[in-house]
Amino acid sequence: MIEDKSDSSVYSREEDDAGKITRRRFLSLIFTGATAMGLAAFFAPLARYAYPVLKGQVFERQKIATTSQISAEGLRFDYIETPSMVIRLSDGNYGAYSLVCTHLGCIVKWEVKNQDFLCPCHAGKFDENGINISGPPPKPLTKYKLSIEGNDIYVEGLA
Repeated sequence: MIEDKSDSSVYSREEDDAGKITRRRFLSLIFTGATAMGLAAFFAPLARYAYPVLKGQVFERQKIATTSQISAEGLRFDYIETPSMVIRLSDGNYGAYSLVCTHLGCIVKWEVKNQDFLCPCHAGKFDENGINISGPPPKPLTKYKLSIEGNDIYVEGLA
């Protein structure tokens, strides 16, 4: 006599296993989660670069030097914890700039003989007015507003 095996045992078995996580399902979840975290780690810096966070800052007035202290090499100072420099421009005025490159944040160097700022990381160049003239930097250096009272030079925020 041939036994009739009904499909009801298969269905009841699937119903019993419905709440359990199989090894295959567990490994699939782990792989999916690891892939999502890897992609997030890759794209987060790109998103931050494309859409920078703008913070409201109060810019304090800060005395940085006297006119007699500014030589051809310029004078380095920190403004709001940012490495910066004040230089004498070719027209006799003064310019103050953040030394943080707008490409990847390297610290640029003032080259006296060429009268420009050079980024040592990717050979980006900025003229004496902080304007990007070659290389990968996407925008000019951050320029500061200066005021001169007598012989004292003050930084009063962003220009």
